[in-house]
Amino acid sequence: MALQGLNFRSQLGRITPRQLAAFRWRSKFGRPAGVPNLGDVDPTGSYCPVPEDWLMKKYAETVPKPTTSQLLSVAIVNAVPFIGFGFLDNSIMIVCGDYIEATLGSVIVMSTMAAAALGNTFSDIMGLGSAYYVETAASKIGIKPPPLSPVQLDMSSSRIASNLGRVIGVTIGCILGMTPLLFINKVPDKTPEEKPADA
Repeated sequence: MALQGLNFRSQLGRITPRQLAAFRWRSKFGRPAGVPNLGDVDPTGSYCPVPEDWLMKKYAETVPKPTTSQLLSVAIVNAVPFIGFGFLDNSIMIVCGDYIEATLGSVIVMSTMAAAALGNTFSDIMGLGSAYYVETAASKIGIKPPPLSPVQLDMSSSRIASNLGRVIGVTIGCILGMTPLLFINKVPDKTPEEKPADA
C-alpha cells in the first residue's frame, strides 16, 4: 500500500508542503527525516502516519515558556498601536459629535447622546482607514517583538500578556483622546441680567 502511494506521488512529480512539514515534525521524534524515494520502505513494510495535532502537542511540551521580560515585551508591542487607536477613536468622536450637535441640533431635535453616536460612527470609519498608518508609525518607534516561536506565542501566558497590553494601550489612548474637551466651550455666554425696576 505504501509503495502504491509512493508510485502515485512520483507520477505527480511533487509532494505537498503539508507532507514535507509532516516529515519535518516527525524528524524531531526519530521519525523519517526526509521524503522517501521510489522503492524505499519502512522496516515494518509500511509507513504509520502520526496525527499532526499529537506531534504539535508533544513538540510544545519541549518548548520553554516565555520569560517575564519577554511577556513584558509582548504586552508593550501590543499596547503601543492601541494607544494610537484609542486616541484617534475618542478624539474624532468628540470633535464630530460636537460639530453634529452644533449644526444638526439646531435644525432637528437631537440629543447629545445621538450626536455622540453619530460621531462614533465617523470615528469608527476613520479608524478602519487609519489602521495601517497607526501600525506603521508604531513599528517606526523601534519597539520590536521578542524572538518567540509560534508555539510560544500561542501559549496562554503570551495571549494574556498581549490582551492585557491592548487593554492598557486603548485605555491610555482613550484618556488622551479626551483632550478636545479642553477646547470645546460648552458654557454659553451669560448676559447681564436687567435689574428689576423699583416699584
